[in-house]
Amino acid sequence: MVGRALNAPMALLHTSLAIRLLGAYDFGLVVLLYAFARTLADIVTFQSWQTVLNFGGNALAAEDRSGFHRIIRFSFTLDAISGTVGMGMGIAIAMLGRRWLGWPDSLSVLGPLYCVSVPFMASATPTGILRLFDQYKLISAQSIVATVVRLAGTLFLWVTHGSLTGMTIVWITADVMAATILNLFAVRQLAKARLLSGIFKIRITLRNDLFHGQMGKSFPGIWQFAITTNINTTLTLAFSHIGTLIIGGMIGPVSASYYRIGSQIAAGIAKPAILVQSTLYPEMTRLWIARETGSLYALALRAALAAGALGSALLAAAWLLGGPILKLVIGAHGTDALPVTLWLLAAEVIAIWGLPLEPLLFTMRRIRAVIVARSVDALLYLPLLVVTLGWYGLNGAGPAILAATVFLVLMQLGFVLRMKDRVSSSPDSQTME
Repeated sequence: MVGRALNAPMALLHTSLAIRLLGAYDFGLVVLLYAFARTLADIVTFQSWQTVLNFGGNALAAEDRSGFHRIIRFSFTLDAISGTVGMGMGIAIAMLGRRWLGWPDSLSVLGPLYCVSVPFMASATPTGILRLFDQYKLISAQSIVATVVRLAGTLFLWVTHGSLTGMTIVWITADVMAATILNLFAVRQLAKARLLSGIFKIRITLRNDLFHGQMGKSFPGIWQFAITTNINTTLTLAFSHIGTLIIGGMIGPVSASYYRIGSQIAAGIAKPAILVQSTLYPEMTRLWIARETGSLYALALRAALAAGALGSALLAAAWLLGGPILKLVIGAHGTDALPVTLWLLAAEVIAIWGLPLEPLLFTMRRIRAVIVARSVDALLYLPLLVVTLGWYGLNGAGPAILAATVFLVLMQLGFVLRMKDRVSSSPDSQTME
């Protein structure tokens, strides 16, 4: 977890250097390019790491080596197909819809170019493999790769008096390097577990699994699980990258850059509490497979209390530290981003208190409940964001996301409480609802 703890300060250092080198406007353009590519990647990706954990974990528990190989092939193939589709969509939209996105002429080439990073952003299977084998140290180490590359690249641009084009190339390189190292770690872990041999040799099986319905017959519910997790991720975008794109389109790249900085600071301060979540999915999956529902709910409660208490303490500290940090990162205009930063941090803390709810629903295969909660919340948040931005500018983004976060956590809690008695009374039921 040391890597993730170091990620936030290094990201802020990179941001501080980048915004001083390029200015808030051009840095905001880089932020918008990243948000656009990340949005496409998250829309097309199937979040295959969750498929690996849920279905791959069952196969390993049953000592079904062949079944495990089929799931890994299935997940890697989904990553490759979805990433390629996302890249093609992105290039087309960036070339034909630049005016609609509100991008200036300086992005006429950089917009399509940035989309080559989409396939690397869409690679999720390696994360599932590493989580399945409890390799959190490797995940932690890999998590700082993109930030290190961005920081090193920005330092180089400082020396060479780099421009917007150079910074864009640095960010693309960071995504490529991060995905490459993640895949190498996953392959290394499979080899260490003696599960690598033969994993990609059976092309006929892969074709039958993908195009002739064999995957769904052998692993009931896997397609529905993959599709619904994709939908959930797409809905989650409303609170992150789509929000950034709306802010940039409505009130300009400078506001988008300040919003990203505020998000980084809020996420960085809340990071010690959020680190708990990375360990929840595998442990919850194990308890669910073992039918230990009492222990499953106890784990969720302990995680909520521990993470929530820590997050609340960090929120209190942020009231004192937020202003100085922003002035250090942005400079004289740092106070312009303080209100939205505090709102974003408050929303992070609310989300931390509800941190175990969504993993719990996923673990119990209550995917429809997750989708309903996210859908209703997105329908609330996006129009509210547009209205509050029109009324208050950048400062209106904070209240919108806080209100939506509270609403989401309450809905998820309601679903968990409603299902608790039913699941406890019939623990053999693992079908999706």
